[in-house]
Order: sequence, then structure tokens, then C-alpha cells
Amino acid sequence: MPDNPIQEWKRIHKEATIVDVHAHPSLKVSLFNRMLTRRFRATRSWNPFSVRTDFHKLKKGEVDVLWSTVYAPEKEIQKECCWVKLIRFIMPCKYKKVFRRPYLDVTNEMLDQMEKQVANSKDKKTGKLMAKMAYSVRELDEILAMDDKDRPIAVIHNIEGAHSLDKKLDNLQHYFDRGVAYLSLAHFNKNGVAPPCFPYPESLQICGCFKGDRDLTLELTDLGKQVVEKMVDLGMIIDITHCTPPARKQVYDIVGNRMPVIASHVGAYEINPSAYNLKDWEIKKIADTGGVVAVIFMNYWLMPHETKRGLNYIARTLDHFINIGGIDHVAVGTDYDGFNDPPDDIKDASQLHKLTQRLLAEEYSEEMIKKIWGDNVLRVIREAWGKKV
Repeated sequence: MPDNPIQEWKRIHKEATIVDVHAHPSLKVSLFNRMLTRRFRATRSWNPFSVRTDFHKLKKGEVDVLWSTVYAPEKEIQKECCWVKLIRFIMPCKYKKVFRRPYLDVTNEMLDQMEKQVANSKDKKTGKLMAKMAYSVRELDEILAMDDKDRPIAVIHNIEGAHSLDKKLDNLQHYFDRGVAYLSLAHFNKNGVAPPCFPYPESLQICGCFKGDRDLTLELTDLGKQVVEKMVDLGMIIDITHCTPPARKQVYDIVGNRMPVIASHVGAYEINPSAYNLKDWEIKKIADTGGVVAVIFMNYWLMPHETKRGLNYIARTLDHFINIGGIDHVAVGTDYDGFNDPPDDIKDASQLHKLTQRLLAEEYSEEMIKKIWGDNVLRVIREAWGKKV
């Protein structure tokens, strides 16, 4: 161990390129009009109104690159829980914007709103921008090359759920042209592209809500196969998170070794045997593509018996990913602000250094820690994301 372990973890965390592969600040912006330049309190308990990735928390956590996840709420959610329909009366304007328009329109507006937040991210104290959009690998590298004192957080678009395509293949080109780097093929409901795993934690299955089954034997649709091929052609990264096991296998078979595939926020099946999590053969398969498997910060998926503190299982899951797929193919996808309940002991972006502390205490080398936090993901981005000028 180093002579001064406190200074050691601080140095390593600061020098590492910290990349969060999957987080949802745009949900809080779009649904609740949150300004990410404000400092919000992140609660330990589940709270849909809490903000865990405002720009100040991201800065305090030394986040260098944020893959900002845009998710247009699926209309079928209203059928899963009668309480959701109350939004029509509590927030009628918001209800119409979210549930009464095509997904393409909703998604574009959410992308626009996130871009405005980034454009207006000036810190009142320093006068400097806290964040800047990166619409290509070149723009990302330009931001990362800036002096550390002046460097803003590089924000990259991604979309969760192919329902945002509105079942039109041409819309994939539209999103790519907007700078979307990856698409998660599935989410909560059938979308005409990829079927989902069962999505809802048991804690939400109350008063008859969110208990609908999912058919885990379903595969990609014909459109889904075309979407995967088109993404390879474009250079849009494919995320298999939320897909059924058969659909995931089809993606691996279609893509082969033509481009890296990612799992942006998952756990390990061997630790928590949920169909949402990846089996060992899948971790190996993604590693073979050159991709990454990113650990989720949500106890329900991390552990077989849920508790409030999850840092132990985050470290354990990373260790399993590394043992199976290798140190070059792991990453971090927190899923912060995705209406989830993150671990109490690493509850928002400002506390990401706790994982660095834990890994250092478990005798991970500095090189390994830096690969986990960002080097692996940056390699995937540079190899797979289309060189859009």
C-alpha cells in the first residue's frame, strides 16, 4: 500500500478519465423542468424527483464524459399501472407532450432540452461552461485534450429503447446525424424491434401495478435485424441491455466481430440469476467483439437478496466481469436518475470516488482502475462510433 493512501486514491481518481456509460439527467430535465446548473439534494431513499447527476455533482465526482441517456416514456406504461394515468390530471400539458405524440417528436424534444442545458451550463462562480456536447469522436477528443482546469464535461447523446424509431428504419439515420452514439434496442415493452426482459423491481409491484409478464423466448423482429445491420453500417454502437436472452444472442450472431457491442448497465447472472443479467458466455462474447460490459448501480439487479448498501456488490460484479471477460472489457454505467434506487453508499455522481477507494483497497492496480473508469469505453467509442464530421 502507498505511504499516503488518501492522496493516492485522490490522484488516481483525478487522473483517470471517468466515463459514465449510462445516466438519465435528461429525464429530470424533460419531465420535471430541472435545471442541471442547480445543486440538488440526492436522497438515499427512492425518489423520482431527486437529481443525482446535476453538473455540480458530476464535477465533484470528476466525471469527464457522460453518456446522456434519452428515454421517451413508453405509452404502454399507462396500462401497467392505473396510477400513471393520474398524470393526465396532475400534469395535463406534460401528459400530452409525453403520451400523445409520436416517439420521434418526444425523443427529439428531449435531445433538444439536454442540449440547451449543456449550452447554458455556465458556472456562476467561474463563468466557465461546466459541460459541452460532443457530436463526434473528433469533438470528444478535442474536449478531452483541453487543459484540466478549463475542461467541461463531454456530454454524448444516446437513446434507450428502439420505440424511439417509431418502427421506421430511416429514423436511425436521423438520430445518427444528430450525434447519437448508441441505441439500446429494448426497454420496458415490445417496440417492433427487440423484445424486453421483465423490467420492474418487486418493490414497484404494489396495488396491482407493474406485474405484467414478459415472454423471454422472443427474438428480434425482422425490422430488428435490419436495425442491427444498419447500426453496424452507420457506426452507431449497439447496446443489448434489456433485450431477452434469445434477442441478445441474435445480436452477437449478426454483428460477429464487425464492431464492438456493449451492455451499458447490467449485472452478472452468476451472482444474481435474473434474465436481465448476462451469463458468462455472453460476457465472453461481448469481450470477443471488443466491447464492454458496464456494471449498473442498482441493488435489485446486482444482488440476489436486495439490501440498501451496494458498493460491495458493485465491486464483486466488476471482479466477476474481469475474471470472465478480461480487464479490457469492463466499464461503469450507473443508471443514475433513471427512476431507480441506487445504493445508499454511492447514491449520486459526487460519490463516484468511493469506487476508486474500494478498488484500490482490493489491490487493483492504477492501470486497471483507469481502464475500468474510462480507458476501455474510450477505446470502444473511437473504434465503433462513426467518424461524423
